[in-house]
Amino acid sequence: MVFKSPETALRSLCKSIPTRPLEKDALERLVAKHIKDTPSKLPADAKRAQWEYALKNEIFNLATKEGDALNDKKTTYYDDLKDRLDLVLIFTEQDVCEATFPFTTLQDLLETQTIASCSHIFSWIESRAGRLTKDMVPQKGKALVLLRTLNDLLRRLSKMGSNTIFCGRILTFLSGVFPLGERSGVNLRGEYGPTWEGVAAAAGEEKSEDKEKVVEEEVKEAKKVEEKGTVKMEVDEDAGKEAKPAESKKDDFYTTFWSLQLPFSRPPLFATSQTLEEFKESVNKVLPIIKEATAKERAMTGSRAVGTSSSLKRKREPDSDSEERSSSKDYFFAKFLTSPDLLDLEIADTHFRRQFLFQLVILLHHLLTFTKTAKATWVSPRNRSLQMEFTLEPADAQWVTETIAKAQEELRQTAPGGRVFADTVATILEREKNWVRWKNDLCAPFDREPFAVEVDGQKIGLEEATREARQKMREEPPEWEYKLGSAALTEIWEMGYRDLRDLENPFQPGDVKDFAKKIKLEDARIDMRKKQLAKAAERTAAARARQAAAAAASAEAEAAAKALKAESAEESKAPTQPSSSQESASAASVPPAGSAPLHPSLPARPGTSSSSQPARAAATASTPAPAATAPVPTLAPAAAAPPPTKASTPAPAGPVVLPPDEQLNRLEENKQRLSWLALRVARDQHLAHFGKIGTGDVALLIQEIEREKEREKERGDSPAVASAAGRSDGNKDTPLDGEGDIRVALRENFNLALKLPSPSHLHIFSPHLSCLSLHHRNVLVTGGAGYIGSHVVFALQQTRRYKVICIDNYHNSYPKALLRLEKIARDALPEEASETDKESTKIDSHNCDLTDPSAIRAVFEKYGKGGIWGVIHIAAYKAVGESTEIPLTYYHNNVSATIFLLQTMSAFECTRFVYSSSATVYGTPPVVPIPETTRLKADSPYGKSKVMSETVIDDLVHAEPRRWSAISLRYFNPAGAHPSGLIGEDPRGRPGNLLPLLSQMAIGRVKDSELQVFGNDYPTPDGTCVRDYLHVLDLASGHLLALDALTPESHVFDNVPDGVRFKAYNLGRGQGYSVLQITEAMRKATNFNYKTRIVGRRRGDVPDLTADPTLAEAELGFKAKENLETMCRDLWNWQSKNPEGYGSD
Repeated sequence: MVFKSPETALRSLCKSIPTRPLEKDALERLVAKHIKDTPSKLPADAKRAQWEYALKNEIFNLATKEGDALNDKKTTYYDDLKDRLDLVLIFTEQDVCEATFPFTTLQDLLETQTIASCSHIFSWIESRAGRLTKDMVPQKGKALVLLRTLNDLLRRLSKMGSNTIFCGRILTFLSGVFPLGERSGVNLRGEYGPTWEGVAAAAGEEKSEDKEKVVEEEVKEAKKVEEKGTVKMEVDEDAGKEAKPAESKKDDFYTTFWSLQLPFSRPPLFATSQTLEEFKESVNKVLPIIKEATAKERAMTGSRAVGTSSSLKRKREPDSDSEERSSSKDYFFAKFLTSPDLLDLEIADTHFRRQFLFQLVILLHHLLTFTKTAKATWVSPRNRSLQMEFTLEPADAQWVTETIAKAQEELRQTAPGGRVFADTVATILEREKNWVRWKNDLCAPFDREPFAVEVDGQKIGLEEATREARQKMREEPPEWEYKLGSAALTEIWEMGYRDLRDLENPFQPGDVKDFAKKIKLEDARIDMRKKQLAKAAERTAAARARQAAAAAASAEAEAAAKALKAESAEESKAPTQPSSSQESASAASVPPAGSAPLHPSLPARPGTSSSSQPARAAATASTPAPAATAPVPTLAPAAAAPPPTKASTPAPAGPVVLPPDEQLNRLEENKQRLSWLALRVARDQHLAHFGKIGTGDVALLIQEIEREKEREKERGDSPAVASAAGRSDGNKDTPLDGEGDIRVALRENFNLALKLPSPSHLHIFSPHLSCLSLHHRNVLVTGGAGYIGSHVVFALQQTRRYKVICIDNYHNSYPKALLRLEKIARDALPEEASETDKESTKIDSHNCDLTDPSAIRAVFEKYGKGGIWGVIHIAAYKAVGESTEIPLTYYHNNVSATIFLLQTMSAFECTRFVYSSSATVYGTPPVVPIPETTRLKADSPYGKSKVMSETVIDDLVHAEPRRWSAISLRYFNPAGAHPSGLIGEDPRGRPGNLLPLLSQMAIGRVKDSELQVFGNDYPTPDGTCVRDYLHVLDLASGHLLALDALTPESHVFDNVPDGVRFKAYNLGRGQGYSVLQITEAMRKATNFNYKTRIVGRRRGDVPDLTADPTLAEAELGFKAKENLETMCRDLWNWQSKNPEGYGSD
């Protein structure tokens, strides 16, 4: 069969490929047959181009199906792709294509594929390594293409986080293809540019060309002068003479500076006699210029110790002279990094100077290895290729050593972090000596000896040494003492928490007196229970006594009956005279008056004392009555009877022993728990008294508190002064911080108290601890009546640790929001709430415009210096579209207001700042999800205003690092509302954000019949913009975490190298939703049928803004928990309960 074109032949070839596994010989025969069946009269080059085009076209047509293959587990895409690559390799081996064609195809293919697909393609490269690298010459031809391709792939992988194994495969492949040997190292990357020839030759060529041009111009000018008959003015000649030396001086320095690159790149040149002298002369000229530039920079930066991470280059306005000079040249060949006109700007750049000095120090250290002494240590006949005909003389070695010291000193003088950079350079060069030594030894193997330890004089291996440890690992571990995994989780479970939401709203303690009342109530319950148990025990004892008395009485009756029978028998024998025993029996048979009744359950006889009844009953039960003197008993009173003997007196009853009772144990446990909670509450205000109450007696603690209050009344001091004056002995020198809190001198012991299991351990605290602040921390929230601000205020109130001060001009908010916030906070209080808790529910609101510095100052003056502990700055204009129409208004309101606020804070010693930033600072991000390290390049005036404000805060914290601490929260798209439906988003006018617009359309407040979607051609799944949405309450919790991070106890800033307490965090869920997905979610929540219409893109919108919240989760503990369904549900709950927003009342 004859094919008309290579495309047709290739299609037939692909269809006739046998099933896998493929045999190379069969495939080669098949390819040879199709090549033979495709005759062509074209030249060999044209025919080769046709086949290469057909093969590449076939591969890239198949590559378009990668998206479907990624979602199909049973796909044959990768097998088909490998078959096409095998065809490319066979065509190349049969000399139909160029030798580099497989590599250029792989390079283009890898750029179009995802990392997952690249792994499959690289597997093919590994399996065909022998055929691909056949006859390959390093640093030439296809070797360079292969190296460049794999290096590009490594660069792509370096931006990912989970491809370490893939990178290792590539590096292993490279080490096999390019053996690690004498000419390895940087040379592996290939020589992409021309060999450095030095600047002198190039400059000489340019000068000769310039001279010829000057001569030609002078000839032309002379002709013009002759024709006009004019003569040049002497003033022009003098000016030209003065300008030429300056230009010549600049060109000379340019030539000198860049001539150093020749020995930098080709050290073997020092073998020539003049190279070292020229090098020394050039270095001696350049170093003073470098030193002068460093001194100028330090003078410009002043006393600021820490610089910013931005570039230190200064932009200059182009002067007319330079424009004329540059325009006189037709073309500037960019062989060097700069031009004579720009070299001074490059030298002014710190990074440029550092790189030059680093290269210089490396070369100087290399020269020191060629002193006579140093060469004796490493030169050998085996490493001749590393040697050169050069020896550094002692005088030159002295110059090299001094120059190294000068260069290192210049590195230390650079800013920022010059000393650290210089130390890093020294460490690198010290470690580089090992590499140089290894290279000098011709890359000797450095395998380590097998692991061995010496036991009883013998060396044993790893397996023998670890045998006992491995056997212990096989043993069954003992049962874990904590049933729920850890001590903390077990304790939480035992405290009664059963759900994660219980931990979101933990127990809010009240006042110490409240707990004292509860403890007294528990004491009363305990006493009542003990009395009940004691009565039950007495009843049980009485019942047992009655049973014993009845048993004794029956035994006595039986004994008396026996005695009577015996006596009657004796009387029958001798009836004349009664014996004494008979009298005794007669007396015993008739009970005396006042004796016990016949049965203990019967009432006493009339005339007997009820009080004596038990004793007599006991006496009767214990012993028989003594013999009477009278022959016949009478009804005499009991007092006339002879007193009973001591043996008949009952023993006194012992203490009642209560039986074990589960209810009593629970009451005791509750009392102990309440005592511990009371002490935990007291630690915030009355820690100084803990050393006086022994083992944690709450009653004693309340007495101490009352005594302190009496002392305060006697002194007449204010509570703030009294809290400082009421400290224990030895703490008079404890300093006060700016907000009036007393710092705890032994904070470690105080933190230990939070972990103690019972109040009995509190005696470890000495009475010399400082007490804490007796009032809430005042926190100012700007824009507190707005959508985000109101939910942040709610979160602050729930802690009951802060007193909220609100500033708002109600431009886009309503005062009613603050009234509803107070209601929510009051409803959340316990029944017996303390006065401090009640005070935390109140909001100090101020109608104030932040663009008016005097109004801001008036608010701060109300609380005095240090009276406001921290500020959360939320107030700002925030509509992206509107900002493009009125940019000056946005810059004034967002940037100027921030500056005025910071100035006032500084004047009133308020230096903790949480800034409400935005994800729009990233503009169109290069990487999604967006990390905090992404460059700031906003696309809209709104986003740029946020970037400017962050820059202002950054500069301020850098200027005063020991005074200021700030956190910028770059949050994405907040949504939802408070579950109660009392507060939510109610923008004035038409909503500018998507979700409130959808909710108002569903409720009928916005009368639009359809939703305009701005663009559906973005590179997103459905073509519409993607945004990261998070619940507004999750966002509010992020503000609380940021505020906590500004406390001195926080460890958030421990990893900051320069000690500057300023960081930025992303607040988001890390999951984006498109406009159409949001619309569908709201359709489910509202049951409203939204109609959409696609319109053109809106200026300032970016395709995808999805957060990477990893840093906030790791350092702040932030986590956005609520999903999109909850956001839409809470938003609709707010909107349906408030159809007209806050105007619904």
